[in-house]
Amino acid sequence: MSALVAGAIACSSSNHSAPGAPTASQTASLTALPADGSTLKAEPAVPLSPVNDFKFSSPVVVLTARASTLQFPSTTPVTLQYRFQVFNTSGAVVENALVSNTTYTVTATLAPNARHTWRVRPEVQGEGGPWSTTASFVTEDPALINDTLLDGTTKGSRIGGRFLAGQGWQSLGLSDGIDYDVPGGCVDCRLVFDATNFGGQEGFPYAKDLKWVSMGDWNAFGSFNAFRDHPWKMHLVQRADYPSGMEIIWRNGGTDADGGDPGDHRIKLTSTPLTFSSSQVYHFQLDWTKYGYNISVNGTPVLSDGWDHWFETPNLRVELGCVPRADSFVGIIYRNVKLTKLN
Repeated sequence: MSALVAGAIACSSSNHSAPGAPTASQTASLTALPADGSTLKAEPAVPLSPVNDFKFSSPVVVLTARASTLQFPSTTPVTLQYRFQVFNTSGAVVENALVSNTTYTVTATLAPNARHTWRVRPEVQGEGGPWSTTASFVTEDPALINDTLLDGTTKGSRIGGRFLAGQGWQSLGLSDGIDYDVPGGCVDCRLVFDATNFGGQEGFPYAKDLKWVSMGDWNAFGSFNAFRDHPWKMHLVQRADYPSGMEIIWRNGGTDADGGDPGDHRIKLTSTPLTFSSSQVYHFQLDWTKYGYNISVNGTPVLSDGWDHWFETPNLRVELGCVPRADSFVGIIYRNVKLTKLN
């Protein structure tokens, strides 16, 4: 490549007389490398997409740049290659690839829902041109719901309540809630959320068994009867009659009270290993697959059941609380709501 550069310089000269000896400053100018260490005299490539923190909605990340050109003409054809580098949030290189064109599909496994930066430069025969400016993108968030509730906003539909800075969303009444609608539903899934500021038997003053979370067909959330009777009803309940009691009703497509498939999968526990205290944060995890469900709180399994007809409502709504029945907790604070697919 040094021959290519030298040849380009020679061809560009119009003085055919013998040159004089270069001065010391001219020699230094000819031998010093640019600050970026590039050895190829070329114009930088330009990142075209993605730029400006573009958010991907697919796991496939494709990088595209505008081609570089040599600064000096060459008497022989020169085919440029392009080196693409991708960096994670810590600044570590997670992809370093040399390809034959200006479009590259990233093959590295990138962290989900995370900001990355990238750059590109031309190369030929081991010589590298200047690096481009740095561009950025954000990888796909594979979660169907991902809502921290910590910044005073929600990605769901809020019904009453209020936000507490840095703490989450607080339900202030029996009919407060947040709705998350998931078109197409979710089979083989995990729902997690954190909740605090509630104690045992919170529903006792209201003569109600209050609900931490409800799920079902979003078309059935308009009234008490519609939600109560519909075939995809699910709610996770704190019993008002026992200090650590819990209950669940989970219908997988029917209303068979004996728990047949499809029908009610109902479990009533008069006690659990949990102690409810308003000063503690509780991490709820609800897993359901084609074969049943498992529910744990702070890592302790509390409820599980099997089924042969899975929970597959196509119009899934996940609701914090239980608005149709006016059975939401009063004063509870939610945060870090996330729904992901298990497979």
